[in-house]
Amino acid sequence: MWRVLSVLLMGICADARADENFVTTTFGNTPTAEHAGTLKIDQGILRFDLSSLPKGARVRRAVLRFPFNSGYQHAPVRIVPVGVSEQPLRSEAPDHRALSATEAVRAWVANAEANRGLKVVSAGHAEFQGAVLEVSYLGEPAASLPAVGGLKAEHHDGQTFLTWREPHDVVGRDAPTFAEFEKAALDARRKRDIVYRVYRHSQPITPSNLGEAEIVREVPQAISCWNLLAIANTEHPQQSETKRSPLRDGNLRLAHVMTRYRLSDAAQPLSRATGLAVLTAKQPGRSYYAVTVVAGGRELVAGFSVGRDLAGPVDERPARFPAIAYQRTRSPARPDRETPVVDVYVSWLEPPLVHKPRPVEVYMVRWPDVSAGSAGQRRGLYVNLGTYGASATEMSDPNWHAARRYVPKALSLGLAEEGTLWAGDHECLGTLRGLEEGVVWNHEQRRVLAAAAWAIGKPDLFIDPERVYVWGQFAGWALRHGDVFAVVMSNGHNNFKTSREGRKHYWRWGLPDHGKNWLGMNHLEYLDLSAWVRENPAVELPFWVCAPAYGAFPDHTLGDFGFKPWQEFITAMKETRRAFSAVWMSNGPGLTSGVCRDVVPKICLHQSLPAFSNCSLDTSPMTDHPKGSYMPGRFDEDFQKHADKEGGINLYQRWEPDDLIDEPGRWEITIWLATADKDAQYGAPADSATMDLTPRRCQRFKPRPGQQFRWSHVSLTDGHSLQSGTATADAWGLVTLKGIVVSKAKSRIRVEVGARQSQQPRPERAQ
Repeated sequence: MWRVLSVLLMGICADARADENFVTTTFGNTPTAEHAGTLKIDQGILRFDLSSLPKGARVRRAVLRFPFNSGYQHAPVRIVPVGVSEQPLRSEAPDHRALSATEAVRAWVANAEANRGLKVVSAGHAEFQGAVLEVSYLGEPAASLPAVGGLKAEHHDGQTFLTWREPHDVVGRDAPTFAEFEKAALDARRKRDIVYRVYRHSQPITPSNLGEAEIVREVPQAISCWNLLAIANTEHPQQSETKRSPLRDGNLRLAHVMTRYRLSDAAQPLSRATGLAVLTAKQPGRSYYAVTVVAGGRELVAGFSVGRDLAGPVDERPARFPAIAYQRTRSPARPDRETPVVDVYVSWLEPPLVHKPRPVEVYMVRWPDVSAGSAGQRRGLYVNLGTYGASATEMSDPNWHAARRYVPKALSLGLAEEGTLWAGDHECLGTLRGLEEGVVWNHEQRRVLAAAAWAIGKPDLFIDPERVYVWGQFAGWALRHGDVFAVVMSNGHNNFKTSREGRKHYWRWGLPDHGKNWLGMNHLEYLDLSAWVRENPAVELPFWVCAPAYGAFPDHTLGDFGFKPWQEFITAMKETRRAFSAVWMSNGPGLTSGVCRDVVPKICLHQSLPAFSNCSLDTSPMTDHPKGSYMPGRFDEDFQKHADKEGGINLYQRWEPDDLIDEPGRWEITIWLATADKDAQYGAPADSATMDLTPRRCQRFKPRPGQQFRWSHVSLTDGHSLQSGTATADAWGLVTLKGIVVSKAKSRIRVEVGARQSQQPRPERAQ
């Protein structure tokens, strides 16, 4: 091992001759440019004076950088190198916020008489007066720069963790307040703007091949080891207590005591002045890494040494989901209250799990009455996505996490809002790329699925994968993932095409002209769950609980977003005979709380569900005869004129998942109406009700289209027959029992194959 390492070091030293130092210098008009005053802009052409470059300089890389603000309206920048190519300069990975000018600069250096210039074809939101051209070449440096030390690389969970010692301890203390930390970081930035450039290559990295290596990160000095996510962030500014900062978004508390990241559950926090970069493996292979210091755009590499600024080789393999590392535990602020302990984790993510590489927090909420779990007694998992404008934290108030109201006895997993409200972003937003160069990705949804998979697979959590539940104001997208979630709890807003608020955010999906997503379809069509449910009636969904969330009713729940998407989606679920329960009038779960308390904790993933429809106790979001007296004067007209203002759909049916029989040719269930035994408001308002019943999400009971069945309905009180009849499977293999009469006394329904069969053609389904 040491022999191999010595040979590698000797090879590096031999390669790094004096005339092959890797040097990056900058040209432009900004005060930080090494060659200031070297840019002229003439009739839309950027001209840089590169005469200070060594004669015959061997250019390895050239990058054009300039300030720009894409804002809400995306406008790509198009720049063509005059006399070199008619093709615009391509954007530089990984963040695509600079343009590659390597070929142009090489051509200019090779021909000193060439017409050197970069023609601006499309300016976008760029500020070219601040443009800087970085040119990297092999040659003698003009001045020395500091170097990093102690570079280490560790790979696990599909990610490579790179750490190094920064040359300066900018912060200078272990537990500064945010106010102290921010002052130290910004003061150092003003004195000397330093970033650490992380390179990756398939071969051992030397100064001579550094130009061919991939730049995978640019890490600002002083801040990468500090947990900027942990700073208490408030929705509204508080005078003398919070402030806005260039270091991260939000209203940040000045008195917050800063902490540093851990890289694994058992690790100690990183020491001060530690640089950190976490990279996700995209494919199996061996990679070499190096880290350089870049000051004001200048860079100097006189040589590399393993363990100082060079690491490798690193054997990398992709993983199903990234590492999620424990950071800290927040105990209740008021121990006399029934509040949870919150374990805070961090994961360092890359696209397509996030729009751009960044760390994200995950919160494990441990309620006092939730058992620790064991291999023989696994717990349900309740994934909390929050509401519009909310941000999950390790706050002591348990109401945000809502576990008491939704899934008792389940372990709660909270995800910072961080965009979970929105179902994706166009990957080219915030970059110099044109929208036609990329697609829309459902970053937030993928992040939720990865976090759930992590919790399910974490051995010490003892999660039952059959009982995974998700709640969020806009969590309806999770209905597409019936292979993960047993129950989805959300509002009814599942079509952004007819959404009042959704239209304000079409820009996030590249609409109207560049809305194609990763599936090759228009993303707005993908977000139309109402249409998807109707077009795929045979696709089995999780059980759905629909209720308003976020803010006051009706100003926020209906006023901001509009009620029409609710009407569309609830009707689609009803007409395709899905298993669900819905309210639309309450501020919060309202009457669905009884369903969540009595039934939801028992529902399992690979288990059949009864879908009830046309219940005589139901009200409707579509009726022309409003029953309630509340008629707001300035909110959604659909709601005002048409929707019932009380009740809901499928609020009082109860069933026993534990004794449900799902076998070839036979399906049985015990059902009844909710009584007032536990809470009067959740009891059925009548002693009996009629309804239709359709077995859904069947595992073994698989009717064929046209197959005939007989059914019976028996009282469990005295064994007497209550009803019987026949039913025929429709074109999608669904069997619906019509006119079932259910009372508050438990009864048993049995469905089994009948004697006569007829065949119905299966219609074509939308793809």
